[in-house]
Amino acid sequence: MLKSMTAYVSISHIHKGCSVSCDIKSVNGKSLDINFKSNFILPKAELAIRELISKKVHRGNIEINLNAETIAQPSFVLNKKLIKEIKEELNKSDLDIKNLSFSDIKDIPNIFIDPKKSAFPENIVKKFFKETFKAFIENKEIEGEKIKKTFIDRVKKIHKNLTSLANEVDKNKLKRKKNILNKLNSVSLEVSDDSASDEAVNQIIKSDISEEIDRLDFHKSSLSEELVSKRAKGKKIDFILLEMLREVNTILAKVTFSKEKKYALDIKIYIEEMREQVSNVE
Repeated sequence: MLKSMTAYVSISHIHKGCSVSCDIKSVNGKSLDINFKSNFILPKAELAIRELISKKVHRGNIEINLNAETIAQPSFVLNKKLIKEIKEELNKSDLDIKNLSFSDIKDIPNIFIDPKKSAFPENIVKKFFKETFKAFIENKEIEGEKIKKTFIDRVKKIHKNLTSLANEVDKNKLKRKKNILNKLNSVSLEVSDDSASDEAVNQIIKSDISEEIDRLDFHKSSLSEELVSKRAKGKKIDFILLEMLREVNTILAKVTFSKEKKYALDIKIYIEEMREQVSNVE
């Protein structure tokens, strides 16, 4: 399934006088980059969350803010473990700690603990994050579906123009041969000469785009298959579009008649439009 790299979801949950909120935002990126911020999650839980994300998301810059706040009047207590560690370090130093007052330590980060926040059950947090992350993935899929519809529309237009181009090229075969012979004749060569005939054949072969049309049609089919694949990837789609662009550029360099150029140019425009959009595909 096609998924967009850009998505945003924000959900809050209330539990025993505490509110936990989770914001997940994703923007375009060449690889997966996760920026995680939280005011209560422990490193072990953060690692589990990162592993969960990496299984479901392959590309994009993801920013996660997972925070807990007490709704009722907060009841702070001193972080005794931290105070003990500070005391041990101070005893090792040459500082005079006899006159140390509360005002000297009150601004140390994490010196106070909110029991309600720290008591937030880990299983509740994991369940809440999974629900938020599920909504995030659904958001990416909804946006991806919109991109897919745009791509399918462009592929249909490419198919139509490619069919018209092939018909126009086939119709102009005799005109092309006559034009080449006239050019050879204009430089004082007898068109009946074997050399002139050979040159005419060579020019016709050089101007032939049947192989390019076949390859372009093949890439178009590959693109259609990738768009409906359950594991559609933006990198693969971009590669296919790059190959299609190369073929249509060769066609534009070879064709001479105005209608042929028009069909080929329209095809190129549709490919370029998809290449601009594919940067949003995971």
